[in-house]
Amino acid sequence: MSAELFRSSRRAFLKGAAAAGIALAGGARAALAQAKPFVPYSNKSLDYYFFVAQEEAVKRAVEAQGWEFQAVNANFDNTRQLEQWQNLLLKNPAAIISDPIDSQAIASAIKRYNAKNIPVGIIDTPALDGQVAVTVDFDNYQGGAMAAEQIVKLLTAKHGSAKGTVLNCYGALQSVAWRLRKEGFEATMQKYPDVKLFSRPTEGKIDKMQAVTLATLAEVPDLDAVHAPSDTPSRGIVTALQQKNRWKTVGEDGHVIFVNIDGEPIAHQWIREGHMDASVAQDPIAYAEITVEMLAKYAMKQQPVPIGPYENKKYFWERAVITDSITGPSLIIAPFIIDKSNVDDKRMWGNIAYNDWGLRYK
Repeated sequence: MSAELFRSSRRAFLKGAAAAGIALAGGARAALAQAKPFVPYSNKSLDYYFFVAQEEAVKRAVEAQGWEFQAVNANFDNTRQLEQWQNLLLKNPAAIISDPIDSQAIASAIKRYNAKNIPVGIIDTPALDGQVAVTVDFDNYQGGAMAAEQIVKLLTAKHGSAKGTVLNCYGALQSVAWRLRKEGFEATMQKYPDVKLFSRPTEGKIDKMQAVTLATLAEVPDLDAVHAPSDTPSRGIVTALQQKNRWKTVGEDGHVIFVNIDGEPIAHQWIREGHMDASVAQDPIAYAEITVEMLAKYAMKQQPVPIGPYENKKYFWERAVITDSITGPSLIIAPFIIDKSNVDDKRMWGNIAYNDWGLRYK
């Protein structure tokens, strides 16, 4: 299907959806018109701080609208997430928000909600099919590329040129987000022929990152740098570096350049201590708040989310653009570097979640 034909089909779908909404107004939905709108959240996991903060942000934003909230956790089980979507559908939600585990598999669930004219908001991990009222996520490819460029910059400062050895502990590839981060990281590193890259699978798990880092340090004792696509599982890397006496601060002999993605409070702590060089930030609080904002203003009123510039100075990044994607309107937040120069900015999501909301690691 061509891009123009797809856009035409999507516009036709939205018109049809609006018409269906009018028809429903005289039917069963009218009986629920005075009820408190039910907007559940389907989470992929609560094992990572990022996902805990993201769920808290959805809850706060939904309840601020006066809507009824419920969260379900699939615990990285795609089959369970699809079953949870089906169970929530039986409760006649006014909309649903989700962070999908499998970007392709979630499409069948989205289409069941489309058939009932229930708006779908997707955050963090984009879907690959179905009609989504709004997707708010992060430029994962650029995030991986930015992390790689930051490491190359630090390698150049260390060696006088872009050379050295780098370990990439990449995550599970059924996640589009982690796959794109890996692709962006590796494509950027390939531009530097004197950088030797060890790119190894970890499924995004703490124990596997620890094991892979220990094995790589045994193979390459003078390893220059290590990267993980998320902060929470990188605690396995930290444990491995501590076990090998390589958990050194910036400027100290034996320091391993350490650059991740996410911008969690624990990364802020490592940056303040001097053990971590930088983290490429995404913003789960903005994902949740903007998605709820767009559902309230447009999708739940049977109106399409408008394409164009978006600005909100409460967020560190301030500006983005809502574009037309294969599943509908999409706001992609550009990545940015957190380092010692800006780690204490109160708009950083990690500072809000940890300091203002009191969310702690378990």
